[in-house]
Amino acid sequence: MLDFENIGELFTQVVHSKEWEELQTKFNDCNDIYVLGHGGNLAIADHAAVDITRLSNGSKNAMCPGSAVVATSLINDTNFDQWMVSWLSAVTSTRTKSQMKKSLVLGVSSSGGSKDVIKALQWAADHDMQIAVISSNDISTDIKGLTKVLLGAKYYHTAEVATLLLSYELTHGSGNICPPIGSNSPEDLEKLNWKGGKIRKHSYPDEKINVGVDFDGVIHKNSKGYFDGTIYDDPIEGAREFLKKLSSKYTVIIHTCKAKSDRGLVSGKTGTELVWEWLKKHNLNEYVSKVTAEKPRALCYIDDKSVKFDGDWNKLKNEIHNFGVNLND
Repeated sequence: MLDFENIGELFTQVVHSKEWEELQTKFNDCNDIYVLGHGGNLAIADHAAVDITRLSNGSKNAMCPGSAVVATSLINDTNFDQWMVSWLSAVTSTRTKSQMKKSLVLGVSSSGGSKDVIKALQWAADHDMQIAVISSNDISTDIKGLTKVLLGAKYYHTAEVATLLLSYELTHGSGNICPPIGSNSPEDLEKLNWKGGKIRKHSYPDEKINVGVDFDGVIHKNSKGYFDGTIYDDPIEGAREFLKKLSSKYTVIIHTCKAKSDRGLVSGKTGTELVWEWLKKHNLNEYVSKVTAEKPRALCYIDDKSVKFDGDWNKLKNEIHNFGVNLND
């Protein structure tokens, strides 16, 4: 039988170490995660990056240079020791200083002597990124700020399998769910990660956190109606204050006919583009999560043309009459 060196015990010891606590804190505090390794550990790193992103409930973006095209192109352009530095430099080239500080470079090694990984960690440290390594053997190079999680495994297969398990522990330790087999669709993950109130049977968590808000006549004055198709008016008084307060607790989704796909272009722009442009012009975009033509799942809907239905169709008949709907014989 293959010797896995009491991998369960190894896993437990690592997770209860102060080095792991330090790595978990860095992971939780960062938005972007760059996972690096070579050989079999590149496959582990690639797998880990995919699932860190997929299972993070939208809180993490993880990447790995797992493509053979990427790796061989960069190795050819530079050399084996420098190719990860070249990749890391390229994928972070548009990041701001504050974004770099909220980024973690996680190296994966078995021997502790992976020069390409070590060079990338040094580069990351020089650019104020958070850095850590999971390795079976210690790394002899001294890198300031490096968190070292050492497994002490004898075999490559033990180190690689343990590292993959630990990548899931990072996700678990960040407060997100590692799902059971067969329950890993985006909808399943959304429900598993939901930490709010009780969800209606067969419904979705966003029904508890979304508020749907109409645009024309609710946020935008729309005093001349469609007019020429542009968004010409000012915000309705009090809209900014209300949206600011609403967005601090709920997800604001604008649902508007302007976003319908059959609406013609105005000045070369779709209705959705025009709405976002207007929101940015009036500094309202930061309070809005989405602009859509669909009715979103939501806790409630705010609309100047809505009529609340309370189960009484006769009462509704009278109320819709105020909108010009005449059902009288």
